[in-house]
Parts: sequence; C-alpha cells; structure tokens
Amino acid sequence: MLGLAILFGLAVWCVVTLIATLIGYTIGKKKGMVTGFMLTMGGWLVWWAVEFAYIQAKVSYLCHTEAGTTVYVTPEQWRKQIGEAEWQTLQEDFKNISSNWTVEFNGKKYYGLNQPNRRLINFYARDKNSDGISDYDEIYVDKITNQVLFTQRFFSVGTPAIANSLEGLKFWLDRVDDCGPDNDEDRFFHRNYTNYSIE
Repeated sequence: MLGLAILFGLAVWCVVTLIATLIGYTIGKKKGMVTGFMLTMGGWLVWWAVEFAYIQAKVSYLCHTEAGTTVYVTPEQWRKQIGEAEWQTLQEDFKNISSNWTVEFNGKKYYGLNQPNRRLINFYARDKNSDGISDYDEIYVDKITNQVLFTQRFFSVGTPAIANSLEGLKFWLDRVDDCGPDNDEDRFFHRNYTNYSIE
C-alpha cells in the first residue's frame, strides 16, 4: 500500500514538473523552461548533490580520524598469557551467539555476535547519527578472563529500505565511499588469535 502511495506521489510530482516546465517555456522560452524545471524537480537534485558531498566529506573525515583497529593484547602476548598447552588446543570453531549476551566497554553496551573459537568472543555496538552514517564497533574478548583483546571501528552509509522511510529514494547513498566492516580484515585479526597449525 505504501509503495502504491509513493508511486502515485512520484507520478503527480512528474506531472507538476512537466506543467511547470511548459508554463516556464511559454513565459520565458529556454530560461523560463529551466526555471520551471528547477523549481519543481531540479531543486531536489541540487540539494541531493550538496547532501552527497557533505556526507562523503564527513564519512571520509571519520574514517581517517576514528576508524580502525586498536590492539590491547597482541596475539603473541595472548598466547603467552594463556600458555602453550592451551594454545595448542585452540583452533577455529566459528559459531553465532545470542545478542542477549551483552558486555560494557568504555561506557558503551555491546551485544553478542559470534565466537570465532572457544575463547574468543565478538561483540558489536551500532549507532546511527542524523546524517544516516552508521557507527559500528566490534570488540573481541577472551571468554575466560573477560579481557578485551582488540577493537575495530567502522563507519558506513547505505540506502535504507524504502518501506521504512522515504530516505530509501536516496539511491546515491550506496555510492558514498565509506569504511564499512571488512570481512577480510575481521578474519585476518581473529585468525591471529587462533592456532591454525591444527588440522
């Protein structure tokens, strides 16, 4: 039903734009035609172009200044802490965990995501600001000692589902160059905390 209403609204908008463009042309030829178009349709295009540039600049700044990985305990230090006997039995055993499992770190609440091996647990926290930029944090915790081993921070922008809001019409949001979660980087880091020499 919402989809039909949106399509109807777009059709009315296009008809109004066409009429305004024709009226502008009859009043002032080409200049009037451009004015009629810009008043009804073009203004949105200019606004979206400005909004794209603003969001791209903001995401680029956040990615440059705040995103990345912070290591609290290196893989070598962690291996020494848990002992060689434990390390020899520690291989990848990836499983999802309940988001009801929560921890607090640096004043932020994190929710359970997955468990790369029997000692390493991954939690996440996600916030979205008014510009549609998602702030996504992950922490990796030693299950037995509750020690945070490393954290990762990302920023991403994307088009929401049109069923959720009219923001979904902003198809260009998917073209913003962000620093969203990188699965290869995730795997690289949590594999450093797992003994892959065991078959």
